[in-house]
Amino acid sequence: ALNLPLPLNKAAESVMPVRFEMTGQRLSLDVGQVGSINYQRDMSAPEPRILRGAIALGLTPEESAPMPQSGVMANINLTSVDIDAWANLFSRAVNGNATKAAANGSTPLVQAYLPDTFAIRARELRVSGRRLNNLVIGGSRVGRTWRANVDANELNGYMEYRQAEGASLGSVYARLARLTLAPSSAQEVETLLDQQEASIPALDIVVDDLELRGNRLGRVEIDAVNRNTARVREGGVREWRLNKFNVTVPEATFAASGNWVTVNAQAAAPAATESVGITNDKRRTVMNFKLDIADAGALLTRFGTKDVVRRGKGKMEGQVAWLGSPLKPDYPSMNGAFAVNVENGQFLKADAGAAKLLSVLSLQALPRRLALDFRDVFSEGFAFDFLRGDVMIEQGTAKTNNLQMKGVTAAVLMEGRADIARETQDVNVVVVPEINAGTASLIATAINPAIGVGTFLAQLFLRKPLMEAATQEFHVDGSWADPQVTKVDRQAAKRSGTNGANSTKGATGQPESTTNR
Repeated sequence: ALNLPLPLNKAAESVMPVRFEMTGQRLSLDVGQVGSINYQRDMSAPEPRILRGAIALGLTPEESAPMPQSGVMANINLTSVDIDAWANLFSRAVNGNATKAAANGSTPLVQAYLPDTFAIRARELRVSGRRLNNLVIGGSRVGRTWRANVDANELNGYMEYRQAEGASLGSVYARLARLTLAPSSAQEVETLLDQQEASIPALDIVVDDLELRGNRLGRVEIDAVNRNTARVREGGVREWRLNKFNVTVPEATFAASGNWVTVNAQAAAPAATESVGITNDKRRTVMNFKLDIADAGALLTRFGTKDVVRRGKGKMEGQVAWLGSPLKPDYPSMNGAFAVNVENGQFLKADAGAAKLLSVLSLQALPRRLALDFRDVFSEGFAFDFLRGDVMIEQGTAKTNNLQMKGVTAAVLMEGRADIARETQDVNVVVVPEINAGTASLIATAINPAIGVGTFLAQLFLRKPLMEAATQEFHVDGSWADPQVTKVDRQAAKRSGTNGANSTKGATGQPESTTNR
């Protein structure tokens, strides 16, 4: 029996013709119709030195594996290739001979027999739990570095694997024209990250056209490395540092960096790493990000949220942190802060269930039975000159007290909170109509988050009492898919001593009007 990877495995009762020959400088092995190995060696030293060699597996009778002028060449044509199985076999062989080689300063004997150049064709190739189809590889090896040009249904480009000594998994360098990851592949990566970051090699990868879960992500750049992994066994800090994670599409550019490390192992991000009542053996992802938006509507369409926003240009920038892997955000444990500033866009009239939180910002649910009719402003979606504000996230709840939008006929100020995991909100919305040209400049003032909407409005109305009379306020709660909107009686709130934008109750302590949807 042979306990070897396909196609060299066999049960004891099966028959496989084999011819082995070792005469002088020549060493050859022929295994039936499976393949052959031929080496020419220098026998003048105590240890044989490989001069050249040829390895053939799965070739047709018309194909051949000629002996190269120097080095070892492999020509492989198989239905199925399991790279992991072969890598484990070679690793055991090389490591078993490494101690002796290190003692006398020579190259491990088994490693000398491995191919320097190779050509692989396979209908199916399995590597790291993934499968590539209709694969063609042409590559080479120099010491512990493997280089290859790869073409398959799932990818095309150039790759290197730089094998490291000891426990480290080395590094992967890739420059790919395209890469498609099926949903199952993405799940496997998430599972790997959840288990142990020390099992991930260093990554330096650029993909010009990445497709993930059916979404075309455009150009993606990843630079990540394990730090202090050699000290893990001695109680050192385990950290997977993401030096660069950039995504570029025509509609936007996303740039991020961060790390994945044991909680409280280092103060990488004080604002986003407040304690959430967990033990220190948990690992936390911290990510700093900046999103430059060229077309917000087209960007949302690319990721499956269509006809919610038209146009929109600006940026979002901040920091978020959560428990778990970088590819699997955990909303209940998420903390952080970011600022948003988008100009010249419009929220479209769309189904709230599909638009999720954006449906709250679109203001379509505001009631129409008001002294001042807002149908022209909101019924087909609010067009804004700018949308800006600051958002804090505490254990999965996003909070703001200075979100501000300005359109041609009205300005909208919002403060409140939204539960990201439960998809609910509790938000106060103040609509300030455009009374004259001076209103625009006043509302266009950036609101300091330390002051908030309530103080800003109080100061504004002292100068513009007519504006206060025309201003309308609403309280929006319930789910994102089915928001409940209640008009707030500002005069009643004022008489009761509450600050309009901070109150959602009338004089009786109850909402003034019934729910409108």
